[in-house]
Amino acid sequence: MINLKQAECSAIEYVETKQKKLGIPLQIVRRLDVPYGWVFFYNTQAYVQTGEIISALAGNAPFIIDADNGSLHVFGTAFSIDRYLREYESLREGYDAKRTV
Repeated sequence: MINLKQAECSAIEYVETKQKKLGIPLQIVRRLDVPYGWVFFYNTQAYVQTGEIISALAGNAPFIIDADNGSLHVFGTAFSIDRYLREYESLREGYDAKRTV
């Protein structure tokens, strides 16, 4: 199990890696707490400061840090966060069932 502080450190590290790759300042803009971890959303600093859509980042899929093991899983951008969470929950349930056998 990991705690929120550890999850936040992992999230910052992930976003900093993306930032270096893209060459533009990024920041985490939102966190969604779920029973099995934390979902993080990020965008460009320019978009956060100005709200101008021209500054927004395309393809910045939210990601989850799993509280059970600290693993990071990137979602997509085509569907709602609720859909990605349902899919992730199904995967976790399958994993948990295999672990208890």
